[in-house]
Formats: sequence, structure tokens, C-alpha cells
Amino acid sequence: MTIDIRPIRAEDYAAAHAFQCEYLDRESYEEFEARAKANPDLYLAAFAGGELIGIVYGHPSRREAGAAALQGIAVTLDETKRLARTGIGSRLIASFEEAVRRRGLREISLGAADDLKVELFYVKNGYLTNELVAMNADYEQLERAPIADYASGKERQEQLRSKHQAHQVIFIFGKIVG
Repeated sequence: MTIDIRPIRAEDYAAAHAFQCEYLDRESYEEFEARAKANPDLYLAAFAGGELIGIVYGHPSRREAGAAALQGIAVTLDETKRLARTGIGSRLIASFEEAVRRRGLREISLGAADDLKVELFYVKNGYLTNELVAMNADYEQLERAPIADYASGKERQEQLRSKHQAHQVIFIFGKIVG
């Protein structure tokens, strides 16, 4: 099966918005469209046989000059398609990294979902972590904690979860790409 990864186009917006709302961030179509138009080169989609099967998107960082924030990445979990864990996510993130380099940006940062498979995906793709963020159910930050590496971070993650009875404790990952 041939997988085509490219920036989304206006004709992809409805499918990309629906996919994003199903797997990642829920937002109005208008908010989605404004973000997609603001950074079309940083909103990429994967297609198989013309069908949308994955997305990755981000924007230039508002916190750090020369960096991009990866906001979301997902591949269809439809079991009939048998695409999960076939490397499409890694291809999407590699394409995003290339788009970031073309923009002249040097680094990518992201907050990973509090999920072991998601964390290991970023580790596998060369992302390093240096911080944890504990959050309550309203996604308000309870504490930010520096960490030396992913392994020591797993222990600290559980400490923060217990200390705050946190809804989630996410890793902040980063990667130098340029």
C-alpha cells in the first residue's frame, strides 16, 4: 500500500477536521480552518488510496524563538485497516521534522499524552525529555518538575501523580532538528 504524506489542502479540511476531532483536539471548524490556513506547511496528512489515515500538526512556538510546537499526531485506529503500529506515525513525524527544518526552525517541543505507548513513540523517534507537568482534571498546571531523562522521569511521574492526585502527569519532549 502506498502512503502519501503531504500538507493538507482546502479540499481535505472537512476530513482532517473530523479526524482531528475524533482522535485529538476538539475544536470548531472555524478554529481548525484558521489554524490550518495560518501554518499550512505544518499541518500534514497521510493518505492511503485517497483516504485520510493520519495527521500531524503544529505551529511556530510562542515560547521559544527558532522552535516549533508539535500540537498533535494520530494514525487511524480502525482495526479493519490494519495500519496501527506499521510506521505511519514515524513517517508523519519525520515529515513534520522536515517541514520544520524548511521553515528554518531548529527544534520541536511537545507535551505527550499521559500514555505509555505515546511516550515510547516519542522516545523511539529520538525525542528527549527534560520536564514533567502535573495537571488537574481542568488541565490546570499543578507543578512543573525538571527531570534528567525518560527513565528517571517515569519514577518522578508516579511521585507527582501521588503528591497531587493529578489527573495526568505529562512529559515535555523536545528534539533538535536543524
